[in-house]
Amino acid sequence: MQALAREFNFSETTFVLPPRNSRATCRLRCFSPVAEVFGAGHNALGAWWVIIAGDYLTLKESGSVWQELGDSVLPVDFTFDSGALRRIAMTQAVTRESSIALERMVLARALAVDDHALNMPEVSPRVVSTGATTHLLVSVRSLAELLRVRVQAEKLISLVRPLGCEGCYCYCLETLERTSLAHARGFFPRIGIAEDPATGSAAGPLAAHLVARGFAPHGEWLTIEQCDEVNRPGRIKVRVINQRIEVGGACTICWIRQDLSPEDGCGCDSLALGYRTLEDLI
Repeated sequence: MQALAREFNFSETTFVLPPRNSRATCRLRCFSPVAEVFGAGHNALGAWWVIIAGDYLTLKESGSVWQELGDSVLPVDFTFDSGALRRIAMTQAVTRESSIALERMVLARALAVDDHALNMPEVSPRVVSTGATTHLLVSVRSLAELLRVRVQAEKLISLVRPLGCEGCYCYCLETLERTSLAHARGFFPRIGIAEDPATGSAAGPLAAHLVARGFAPHGEWLTIEQCDEVNRPGRIKVRVINQRIEVGGACTICWIRQDLSPEDGCGCDSLALGYRTLEDLI
């Protein structure tokens, strides 16, 4: 599976497998080009969109299924309207958050920005985790300064490795669209991702972090913008209800290849399955 993910070279490649846990509908294993990843993020959402919208499961009304990711079994809610799939929302594991003492100048050098660009005491850097995935959230003062970020991979890796992170999720509260909560860019050089087009596993904890500090209300769907800087704009929907974080949205299926035999494997990116039918897997 890792070799196939390296060949596809997407941010993540998702494989749909029979569940090990009897509670789960499917087991998902997700790989960057160089490592397996375990967060309930955009890649898993895309795989579920293909499974449900592509009729690989017989689901025509709104409801829930369960996904096995690593050691976690988490709910996936789907919404139909007039017979069409409109939204998939995944519940993430409860967020754990800790403040850290990072020297601002050292972090600024790793991002190739002026250290004043990171002078945001009300939302200082935080390490957040939703189970197996740990992210470093870094606040930047403005969109213009976020645009100037140029990650120095080796410096960033040295900085985040002791924190258990793969890179950092930079964001600012200035947005392109009036209704968005934050604008973000995700850089994860430890797992071979120079810049991620959408990072649901980080957007969820970010929204929870900002809701807890009064920047947005509980219980509403919020939007995190991401990756407009490299012409791959993503809009991640997040809802925070007490300790529950849901990451949701809709997808476009670009292609589906259905002429592979089971012996060829079951590689899929977040928008395409590699097996002929899901029944071949479960």
